[in-house]
Amino acid sequence: MEKLVPTSTPPTPDDVRARLAGRVAGLSPSARHLVQATTALPSSFRPARLSALLGRSLITLLPDIEEAIAAGLLVAIDDMLAFSHELVRPTVEASMPAAVVAALRRERPRAAPARQPGDLGLLSDRELEVAQLVALALTNQQIAVRLDRSPHTVNFHLRQIFRKLGLASRVELVSLLGRREATRRP
Repeated sequence: MEKLVPTSTPPTPDDVRARLAGRVAGLSPSARHLVQATTALPSSFRPARLSALLGRSLITLLPDIEEAIAAGLLVAIDDMLAFSHELVRPTVEASMPAAVVAALRRERPRAAPARQPGDLGLLSDRELEVAQLVALALTNQQIAVRLDRSPHTVNFHLRQIFRKLGLASRVELVSLLGRREATRRP
């Protein structure tokens, strides 16, 4: 009687690491940066946490998140993201300079008080003032004149507002401020 020989052997951890390294290398630069940044987060995390870490709105991160999921490096579980396999984190870290990995390990985000995206408490007084003027449908030039600042300074404040609140446009900012105002009314 002839013995049955399996046609393929299960992959070894080294085989898995090699495949994962190839997938990491095959990502676009922005998706690779996103996956590398996730090594600073706990094993599962909310996309908003990644957005805050990278200082980019969630909307702008979606294509990179989808690319990382399609490459089999991240998985979406309910409203959380996680590495798809226990070897992904060490493989991704191996693709990074040692000094960066060491810095990430030292500065892993601690459980900070949770701030919701759109929390106006994140804004400085000047940023809040600029946001309120945007809500009045003023242009950057008009805001600059009112605040006696340059339009470039106003643009800088707007970028900071968008980053801190996880927004992508003036329309989203006006919508957020409108919702806040509506909840304050009796």
